[in-house]
Parts: sequence; structure tokens; C-alpha cells
Amino acid sequence: MIKTKSLTLCSVCALLFNIACSDKTDLEQFVQQTKQQHTAHIAPLKATPEFEHFDYSGKGMRSPYVLPVRKLTEEVIDTTKDCLQPELHRQKAHLETYALDNLKMRGTLTDPHVDKQPKIWALIESHDGKVHRLSIGDHLGLYHGQIAVITEKSIEIIELIPDGGGCWTHRSSHLTLVDEKPL
Repeated sequence: MIKTKSLTLCSVCALLFNIACSDKTDLEQFVQQTKQQHTAHIAPLKATPEFEHFDYSGKGMRSPYVLPVRKLTEEVIDTTKDCLQPELHRQKAHLETYALDNLKMRGTLTDPHVDKQPKIWALIESHDGKVHRLSIGDHLGLYHGQIAVITEKSIEIIELIPDGGGCWTHRSSHLTLVDEKPL
């Protein structure tokens, strides 16, 4: 009995709601009025640029779709001159494929139990996130760089730079400790 009363009440409510919502003329009138008053202003499209044909005539040159190969400085070394030259037959270290700008000094390690002088290593991070341990005499950088001095705050690197005449000169470079503060 209670169920039939509630069902009847729901039916009556739905019927009254339906009757009340059947008059939509004011809503339709509002939509028409709004459409007449508001028109969309779309900016005209830019003119299509004229196609310019480019004839690629670099048959003997490198393809523009292939990445360029890094030119090695050893190709221009003149070994006939009697001046400063890099060691060409030495096996290159892993960090000699990175420019010094792509390397960061992250710290040092010290072993106080080696000889009278404590041994110090520099911790160098490459751009791929790997940390390498280097000591005095190790090589890094693109210009035959060799570590000369390691302190707690920096590394001094002696590089061989071509002078343009077939000989090479020494250049001193430094890597300093990167101090990144946590957020």
C-alpha cells in the first residue's frame, strides 16, 4: 500500500513537471534574438605564400638528411714539422668525446693512506648523468686535455690547441665545482 502511494505520487510529480516544461517559446525566442544580435567576426586568412622551387645541386656534398660526421682535428696535423704535436697513437679516453662545457665537476675523493701525499680524485659528471673518477694525468675534453692540478674546488686542464700553421700550443682551462642547492 505504501509502495503504490509513493509510485502514484511520483507519477503525478512527473506529469506536473512535464506539463510545466512544455512551454518553451520564451527560450526559443531568446536563442533567436541572441543569434541576430551577435555575429562572429573571423579574421580573414593570410594569403598563401608562393612556392619557390629550390634545385639542390650538391651531388658531391653531404646529404641534408644525414647527420654530419664530426671532423677530427687529427686530419689536419702536419707531422713533418718539428713543433708541439698531440699523441696520435694514444687510445682516447671516454671523456675525450665531450666538450668541457658538457662536463661538470661534482666533487673530489681523497685517499689519505696513499704514500706521504694523499691521493685526490675529481668526480666529473657527463651530460648523460654518469659520474667518472679522474686523477692527475687523465685525459678529457675535445682538445687532448690532460688534468694537471686537482683541488677541492677546481681542476686545471692543459689542452693542446691547433695554431693554424700545423703546430699546437698549450692552453689552460678550468672546471670548477658545481654547487647546486636543493629546492
